[in-house]
Amino acid sequence: MIVGENVAKVSASPEGCTFKNEAYEVIIRNTTFTIYDTTGLNEGDQGRVPHWDAIRGLYKLIRQLNGVSLLVYCMRGRVKENITSNWILFNKVICGEKVPIVVVVTGLEGHGDLDDWWRTAGNQNAFKRNKMTPNDVGCVVSHRGMQNEYAEVYAKSGAKVRDLIIKNYLREPWSEEKDEWFANSYDKVFVTRLCFFYYHRLECSALMRTRLSELITVSDMETEDAKKLEDTLLVAEKEFRKGY
Repeated sequence: MIVGENVAKVSASPEGCTFKNEAYEVIIRNTTFTIYDTTGLNEGDQGRVPHWDAIRGLYKLIRQLNGVSLLVYCMRGRVKENITSNWILFNKVICGEKVPIVVVVTGLEGHGDLDDWWRTAGNQNAFKRNKMTPNDVGCVVSHRGMQNEYAEVYAKSGAKVRDLIIKNYLREPWSEEKDEWFANSYDKVFVTRLCFFYYHRLECSALMRTRLSELITVSDMETEDAKKLEDTLLVAEKEFRKGY
């Protein structure tokens, strides 16, 4: 919808179809953007913990990019119980609250005025209750319909999302600060064995642990899953450092 061509795979399957981060270039008002269609987090009704492979892949993507200008958080028109943990994970844990986020609400086919979804006090209160503070919100339909019954509103939705991007992206991408943020998020711990042999391991810093603790608390995460989350982020950081 953003690019204006059929370039990305789509699926109605619960498993989804985007298994790796795909990049697409688009020109919006004479500015060239690279938009990453990322692996989706677990947004099922039951799961509170995102898929570990998705976390590792998304972490490494953000870590490897020269800069990040905007996060686009896509969700269907219902606030689910795990939405807070997903928000904290990428807004606070990975991006240090340094990157603006716009929310794009999809699945609104059949609604009259799409923006009524956001005007509804209940939906705004759900965002506040879940400590979600987007820079902007766009309510859209993301397909034209079986018989193009949504073609007109689909075209308007595309324009709306492009406007959100232009309005909210960082003119100076989160780049130099990004490196400092990640450097401060991990400590190298040196351990001595037998007084002769040395090895070091990577550990989350106090800063990162504070962010993780918040995520673990709000998502009511089990101890085993909390350990898995920390291990996943550490593995992703190690994999990144090995490649550079």
